[in-house]
Amino acid sequence: MHASHRWQFWKSLTKLGTLHRSRQDSVKSGTPIMPSVDHIRAQESTQDRDSGDVSPVERLVHWFKTNGGELSPDVDIAFSESSGYHCRAKRRLGSAVVAKCPLSLTLSYLNLDHAQSIVPHVESPLVECVGQVPNHVLTYLLLVEQRRHPNQDRMKWYPYIACLPEPGSMTTPLWFDNEDLKCLTGTNLARETSVKLDQLTKEWNQANNVLERVGVNAETYSFEWFRWAATIISSRAFISTHVIPGKDTFPILFPVVDILNHSPIAKVEWDFHPLQDFAIRILNHDSIRPGDELYNNYAPKQNDELLLGYGFCVSDNPVEQFAIKMRLDPRIEQAARSLNMFEPNNIPFEMDTSFLSSDSKEEPEYLRPKGHPFGRYVNRVPFFRGIPPSVMHMFYIRALMNLNVNPASVKVDSIPPRIVFETLLLAHEAIQKRSESLPLSPEQRHTFPNVKLKYATIYREGQAKIIHGIRAELKAVIAALRFYDGVPQHPVIVSTTEALARLSAEFPSHYSHFKSGLEQQYGVDLTSCTQYSADISSLEAGEQPAELSVWKMLLCLCLVLYQKNESGTTQAHNGPQQVVYGWMEYLISEHPPPTRTADMDAEMLQDFILGWKENEEMVERAYTWADEVVNRLAFPLDEEVAGEDVQRICMYLEIGVGDDAAGEWMYRDAEKV
Repeated sequence: MHASHRWQFWKSLTKLGTLHRSRQDSVKSGTPIMPSVDHIRAQESTQDRDSGDVSPVERLVHWFKTNGGELSPDVDIAFSESSGYHCRAKRRLGSAVVAKCPLSLTLSYLNLDHAQSIVPHVESPLVECVGQVPNHVLTYLLLVEQRRHPNQDRMKWYPYIACLPEPGSMTTPLWFDNEDLKCLTGTNLARETSVKLDQLTKEWNQANNVLERVGVNAETYSFEWFRWAATIISSRAFISTHVIPGKDTFPILFPVVDILNHSPIAKVEWDFHPLQDFAIRILNHDSIRPGDELYNNYAPKQNDELLLGYGFCVSDNPVEQFAIKMRLDPRIEQAARSLNMFEPNNIPFEMDTSFLSSDSKEEPEYLRPKGHPFGRYVNRVPFFRGIPPSVMHMFYIRALMNLNVNPASVKVDSIPPRIVFETLLLAHEAIQKRSESLPLSPEQRHTFPNVKLKYATIYREGQAKIIHGIRAELKAVIAALRFYDGVPQHPVIVSTTEALARLSAEFPSHYSHFKSGLEQQYGVDLTSCTQYSADISSLEAGEQPAELSVWKMLLCLCLVLYQKNESGTTQAHNGPQQVVYGWMEYLISEHPPPTRTADMDAEMLQDFILGWKENEEMVERAYTWADEVVNRLAFPLDEEVAGEDVQRICMYLEIGVGDDAAGEWMYRDAEKV
């Protein structure tokens, strides 16, 4: 792990793990006068600082200890290509404290603010910029000045800055070239990187305008070095809240303390003494053996944060999630709010309603795979638990809109299966579309031309694994409901292939007429289900799939058959036509036939419905109904037919109404549906 690969991300300290605050009270009246820069420099050994025989580590440790820092005598600072500068145990640790940095050695914009006495002042032309640029930008400028000053070795933090990584070794996406960035295509980090670069560019331009206005030579502060400073701060800085209370939060560097690399299993404690110092403790220090590297632990972080802030990723990161942003059209949202769909008592699936009080435009939302250590989301429907409640609520609203269902007519504690299924379709469609831009890699790579591409690939593959896993969960439910052969005993998804098979089994004579007309109209071969499926999926009728028209004509015939049957629903459950009549009973309950006859040409149906010509008025009415049902309830579904991926037009059908078991599939795991 490179020296720049740290978990000190100043924006998230308040969310981190074990945090210890000293019981010692803050200074009550005034603050102690900190030693001046000249006084600190006087304490430094010029011989040690300038000697070519002194290593950067020796110089850093000498400077740190001379100026009030504490480093355990049982610890060495070492360097390696894989880990950068890091801490190792020379022997068993005699104390839990590894390092303690006084506030006087910290680096931040505050050093340029001569109106304060919390930290030592730095004499610099940048003092003129205080209050004219954001504080974090001023910290970037100070860091660049200290690094690029002609007399750098006489700068206050020279021993510390000399051990910081150079621009050429940076591995965050801010330093990716075009080839490296291609690996981020389809990920959320591709956009986040662009946004971050735009933000930095804007801050740099604004800073340059201020520098020019106050008469500071801006050549020192090139964008490359400005970007370098921003990367150092994002990868090493803490936030000021706990050590300098009472001031707005800003990033602050604690030399030496920030050298420890990260381990998610390290047991550490952060010990802040307000207005004094910050120490890091190893809680299980008695188990450390000589030669062991000592780690910090800044709590679980996802790979997008690690890569953008620190320049590295964790393979198979257990806390990895997939950030997702899906919003309702403002007009739809406004209409939904007017119907009280954003009231807690109208939230479906027994979901957590806390999202109603959060700003969905600001708070990140994540897809979570099975077994995630944070747990999945509360949802009565198992296959929705990987999707955030706010997003599921959006799909639910759109499902009601698609089905033209009045929300007031739905009891959220017993949502009809058809609404749940429509919600499932919408969720699957959205996840499927999102996953298409992030395909799974066919095989895992083991060699990379550079470390940036390595980490980008780890991040990308982790993201792809999550979204494709969520997609597979939803798809498994749909696949489990897909029906191909036999007599269905529960709700199913069928295409016209299976519907025609049931018509053939239950109404052979009418099927024969329908088959003849279908073959004449489209030239399809119904002697083979596979051949018909392949043929009909490739045909169009006007600007729509031909299978849509087949569904309309088929449902028209089935409605006529159902309504001509004198025994009606009784035969639907007990006679040989139980499946077709049961399906019709269900569809009629979902969408009652219209009461008026539509004006249309019925001749197009005559070849398909031979024997019913004497009932043309009924045919017209039936076709009007069938047209509305198909337009409302039919949906496309991708599947493989004869070795080719095709799109079928399908229907979700239940066997009759009032079936208590009709919704059981909603509450089972996908593999049990």
